[in-house]
Amino acid sequence: MKKKLVFFILLLMGSLAGKAQEKEEEDPSKLIREVIEIQVEKTKAAAPAAPVEEPQTGKKKGKKKQVEETPVEQAAAEEGGTMPAPVAELTKRADHWTKSKNKQYKKDNVAGSGSTISCTAIFIYKPKVLNPTCDVEGEISMEMIIECKEGKYRYTIKNIKHKSRNQNVNGGDIYNDVAECGSMALNDLAWKQIKSAAFVNASFLAQDLKTKMSAPVEHKKDEW
Repeated sequence: MKKKLVFFILLLMGSLAGKAQEKEEEDPSKLIREVIEIQVEKTKAAAPAAPVEEPQTGKKKGKKKQVEETPVEQAAAEEGGTMPAPVAELTKRADHWTKSKNKQYKKDNVAGSGSTISCTAIFIYKPKVLNPTCDVEGEISMEMIIECKEGKYRYTIKNIKHKSRNQNVNGGDIYNDVAECGSMALNDLAWKQIKSAAFVNASFLAQDLKTKMSAPVEHKKDEW
């Protein structure tokens, strides 16, 4: 009887854990996501050509003539062309982007694990109307996640939220129809303006990332 009871409890716990996991899954409609393919130029082979001895015919003995062969990699490189960007190169570019500065926003909570890099972008929000009816001045924040694979990377912008300097007028998740503080504290018009500004900021963030990811990282002159 005890064994049956224990089995039933474990089964119930497993069912509840499965439901909780389903709830934790992210809503695709609240994600701004794009996959970008990146090609890089083929690297020329630096190794020198290995000399190949040419066989001699006849009875005459003398110095063997050496013929240099062009390495296959070098021959392919000299022909030009591109190849899928290595994961290490894309991760390097993403890391460089997190360290770069932009006047429009700042980055916080930068973290990296393997080929995935993430951070939080924070934009200052100020209403563009004179004498706003709601004290909504504050910031709009969003998470940026960059995942790198050979020849491509995927960025995801999520958890876009508005936070007012006045804690009583926080908008919260910009995908909500009604602000977190309620429509009485933050009317529909002001909330729509905040949501519009948030999407503009997200678009700017994505474009800034794509610009940095499209070019190799420039090395400083003193690096060796």
